[in-house]
Amino acid sequence: MNDWHRIFDQNVLVPPHPQRARQPLRESTAFQCVLKWLDGPLIKQGVLEVLSEVGCHLRVSLFDVTYRHFFGRTLKTTVRPAEQLSRQPSRIVFNEPLYFHTSLNHPNIVAVVEVVTEGRKRDGTLQALSCGFGILRIFSSKPESPTSASQDKRLRLYRGTPRALLHPRLQDPIEQNKHLTLIESCSLQYTLRPHPLLEPAFHLLPENLLVSGLQQIPGLLPAHGETGSGGEQRVSIHLRTLPWTKPTPTGASEADGALTTRLC
Repeated sequence: MNDWHRIFDQNVLVPPHPQRARQPLRESTAFQCVLKWLDGPLIKQGVLEVLSEVGCHLRVSLFDVTYRHFFGRTLKTTVRPAEQLSRQPSRIVFNEPLYFHTSLNHPNIVAVVEVVTEGRKRDGTLQALSCGFGILRIFSSKPESPTSASQDKRLRLYRGTPRALLHPRLQDPIEQNKHLTLIESCSLQYTLRPHPLLEPAFHLLPENLLVSGLQQIPGLLPAHGETGSGGEQRVSIHLRTLPWTKPTPTGASEADGALTTRLC
């Protein structure tokens, strides 16, 4: 019973704002977002000296700028060791693909990416510290060409935590708000593109649910990834092969088959 409660708590989705939910329904659009690498001295040296086994991960959440409302469920990427910061220029490589679909096609529906450092204190307990966040625009008010949509983009990062977005003074356009302080020489490299091959799996992925390409999903199996020329990992997923029996009249022979769908 405890495991059931734990699994339920881990899979609760926060619904969109009621005002947004009342708007006319649109078809859901699928996306693939690859979080590539983090550039810049984002983690302070004092943190590296106080904590041991220091690592860094990203937390991604959907946010409605109009109603200052987080929804869906926050996704946590794989933790990367902070030893990569010793190189110059400092860089932490993630190369982690995220997938989701949403019908909330509006420029004020964004993804908020938070950079989090974690490490163990002297007593052995794990401590997590926010190092900044960025605002990733999913829907643009200007149409993009297919070429520009597939190109790498650089996400600027701001000081503080994403909770600052809940303050009423942070009106859109947030990126130009005087209450946000830009972190100089720090950015996150990423790509964001439509991913229509995810559409056959919509019934397995609730709307507004962020999932990692490295994550195990019931009904989906990871396929062998390919490494692109830029070092990024291309992840393919496909529906699990499910045996089924065709209903036949009494006295007729049974016919077995299999249903397989592949998503790339």
